[in-house]
Formats: sequence, C-alpha cells, structure tokens
Amino acid sequence: MARFTCDWIFNILVVLCDGKVVCGCADPYGLRPLGDANKQSLHEIWNSHLAQSIRRDLNGGFSGFCEPCGLKCPVSTTEKIPERPLCIDHMSRLFIEPTVLCNLDCYKSVCNHASGITQTRSKPYMDIELFKRLADEAGPWIQRLDFFNYGESFVHPQAVDMIEYFKERYPNPYLYVSTNGLMLDESKIDRLVKAGIDEITFSVDGSDQATYERYRIGGNFSRVVELMAYTVKARNSHGREVPFINWRYILFNWNDTDDAMNKARELAAAISVDRLTWEITDHPPDARSARFQPGTDSWRAIYNEIWDTSHLSNAIKSNRYMAVISTTGLLPVLLRRGRSGRLRVTARNTASMPWWDRTSSGRRLVRLGAQLHDRRKNLINRDYTRSFLPRTVNGGDDVDIHLDLPPIPKSGLYWLKFDMVSEGIDWFERAGSPVIWRRLVVI
Repeated sequence: MARFTCDWIFNILVVLCDGKVVCGCADPYGLRPLGDANKQSLHEIWNSHLAQSIRRDLNGGFSGFCEPCGLKCPVSTTEKIPERPLCIDHMSRLFIEPTVLCNLDCYKSVCNHASGITQTRSKPYMDIELFKRLADEAGPWIQRLDFFNYGESFVHPQAVDMIEYFKERYPNPYLYVSTNGLMLDESKIDRLVKAGIDEITFSVDGSDQATYERYRIGGNFSRVVELMAYTVKARNSHGREVPFINWRYILFNWNDTDDAMNKARELAAAISVDRLTWEITDHPPDARSARFQPGTDSWRAIYNEIWDTSHLSNAIKSNRYMAVISTTGLLPVLLRRGRSGRLRVTARNTASMPWWDRTSSGRRLVRLGAQLHDRRKNLINRDYTRSFLPRTVNGGDDVDIHLDLPPIPKSGLYWLKFDMVSEGIDWFERAGSPVIWRRLVVI
C-alpha cells in the first residue's frame, strides 16, 4: 500500500458557495464533505470526529478518505511521516468560494459549462450573511483568506462588498484572489485597492486574442490587459504597495512558442505588472504543452519563471530578485560556545527589483538571512538569524549588513548558509539566486 501525507487538513478548510465544507481545492464537485457551514461553526467542522480521524490516518501514512484526492504527497518507505496533532486550535488559512458560476467557458476545464459543476451546489452564490459569519469566525485567527475556488469570484454581485467587509474588520490576514478579470471594471478595481486587497492573479493564457481565446472561450484579451494595466495605475495613484499583481499564463500547445511567450514578456513589462509566470499542466491531454513538460530541456530553461517553482519566480527579467553575497575573509567564522557574535556581509542587488527595507504590511521587505546547518550541511535551523537592511537597495547597488549570530550551546563544526529573503514570500535561492556557505566553528 502506497504511503502518503497531506498538509491541507492540518492547516486549511475550503467553503463552497452553498456552505458545504471540504478539505482541499481538488474536490471541485464536493464529493468528500467534512461538514456544512450553514449548520455548524467552522471550529466544529475543523475539529470534528471526521477531521481528527483523517489526521490520525495521515499520521499513519494512509487515509482512505484522501485516496481519491490529487493533493496528497507520496512518502517513501524510508521517510518519516511527521506526527501532528489531531485537535488543532485554529486553521491558518481559509478558502471561500463566492460563486460556482463563471462568465467564460474554458476549454475542457473541470468547471466549464458542460461539466455539470453548477448542479453540485445547492446554491450558485454564497449568501453574504453566511460570508460575514465565516469572516467573523475565522478573521481573528487565519493568516490568509483565499477568495476564490471554482467559478469566477466577481460574477458574484456582492464580491467587492465581501472583500471590503473582511479587510475593514480584519486588515492583517493576507487576502488573495485569482480571477479572469473580465467581471471587474475601473470602479471595482478602485474599491479593491482602497480596501487593501493584498494580491490579485489575473489568469490570461495567451499574448493575443487568437491564442488567448482558444482556452478562455468568450474572453476579451485587449480588455483584460486594460484591466491589469488599470490595476497597476490605481494602486500607484493611491500610493499603495498592494495589491501585488500577477499575470499567470497556462502553457498549451497553441501558445507555447518563443514568439508568443516573448510577446507576453514584453507586454507584461510594458503595463508594469509585478510578475508574469507560466503554469505547466497536463490537462486537457490534447492541449498540453509537450515542449514544457517537467524534465524537458525547454522546461529547465524556464524553470525560474514557472508559477509553482517559487513565489518569486518571474518571467519579467527586470522584476527578478537576484543577489551576490560576500563575507569578509576566507577563514571559518568563530564563535565561543554560548556566546553571540557579529559578522559583516555585503550584498549586491544584481537585478532591477528594489529591495525594500520597510513596508506598511511587513511583507515583501527584504532581509539577509543565515541558516544554520551541521557539519554535513544538514539543516538545523532555517531561521537561525536575520538582519534588516539599513536602506532600500536598488538594482546594481551594494549594501553592507551587520548580521548578529545568536549563541550556539554546543561546540563543534557547523555551516552557515547565506541568502536574501523576501519576508512572507520566499528565499531568493528558490528563484535562482546564488547562495554562499561559510564554515562556522564553535569553540
């Protein structure tokens, strides 16, 4: 029997538009419900007998409930499965599906008009009073709210009202939405920016109308580009740092040429979105891009531009996060056991994306980090130490940073791994930036 585990049931719930609750986004038709938010609180569902039994089974390496799900993570016979609690105080993340309806009819997608997905919900729209109750229950605890699932969120006539309600009362959780964009307009975008929505992903799979509408049937390419550009303009004119704006482009066998992808790169840079990434899929089979399937040379060539590679991956070269880091001297760093130390490190911003030393949200500011590893370079502490930048660092600039090294209680040989990190987002290394290693001797 194959062993597997999953993080979703330990961290996340998904509420469908009719109130049915499932444990992951890979259950589009709601076939494996955990409960009903119309009749139960989220807390009751979160720590129900069913939820705890699934966690117990996953701690053992197999759950019959999860077997049909595509989110499970295989575990080899030699790997140790983490033992996690069965009863957890609060979830860290919540998905809310405002509606299952969509204005487009995407080619052979699991939620297109012919899929029958609308018949799997007892209501096509979430009642705003249910949304408010869910928001008020989860808002004080969650770290992130994903305001989408299946369907197009902004088909819901009160979608912007819902976002405003949540952000007015709970400004700290990260509010993220993925959209085809075409149900937005300039006034709605102004309201979203003023509300403080944190991130918007526009799904636009092509670089002209012909390539775009092959999948996004019924879509208007020039209009969605206008709306992306307006979102950037609205954010900047209001003096905001959010929303962060993504253009996500699924690669199919009709839009994966160098010409089409380069046109998208140029257009994304011209309208100043923050990020353009490619998404690799094998569905539908007759549309998949054979050129960019994982493991191919072409896939390797764009590895640091793919959506799932890193939260900092980017096909816009000017918007990448890249650094060259150096430390003074070549000898090992020395610390006395139980004593702290200090090290001077120099970092150069080798791309064009500025490294912000402060942000109003506390996210996306850049810091220098050192991870602690043992003598064989096995990770001991990923968050061993961090240091703030003394100033914002623009592309091409160097900065000297003093890094405080916390005491280590046991003498011996260690390694320090230095990398820059965009806080709350990702390490630069995962976007292709080089790291450096220094030996550390604790005496």
